[in-house]
Amino acid sequence: MTRKITKDKGLMMEEIAQLISEGKNVSITAKGYSMNPFVRHMEDTLTIGPFEDSDIKKGTAALVRTTKGEYVFHRIIERKGEHLLLEGDGNIGIKENATTDNVIGIMHSITRSGRIYTSESRCWKIYSWIWMALRPVRRYPLALWRRLNPQASCGRHPYAFSTQPA
Repeated sequence: MTRKITKDKGLMMEEIAQLISEGKNVSITAKGYSMNPFVRHMEDTLTIGPFEDSDIKKGTAALVRTTKGEYVFHRIIERKGEHLLLEGDGNIGIKENATTDNVIGIMHSITRSGRIYTSESRCWKIYSWIWMALRPVRRYPLALWRRLNPQASCGRHPYAFSTQPA
């Protein structure tokens, strides 16, 4: 059974981190535009859960507390030891810093229109690889996508959360 919870973002993140540390998965309804076009505002549900250190690598989509104390769901674009550089798929030139200790959980799946795509699926891996490869020039396909989807604007917004047992 899924239960929806609405509370302060900081308190919610503490609870999410606790649930994930207990081995549970947490579902988060995306609210915001920084991960467009792969994660869509109020359309997609992310299942975020436990991870191993080896999972924290380039290309992984993760829920992280940045060194500035902000909570973001972004893709890891670089790892050097314990230092992480993060960037939203829909962001151009906006990067965040974090450490591996600040990773709350990694994306295990995304649900869109009732269809589940796991982070290990061929589809997700191919899309992720292509999008990462396009980083130097992705402003152009992103601009085209935004023109075709005018409701998708840039901005940082909080997330809506719900919990699911593992």
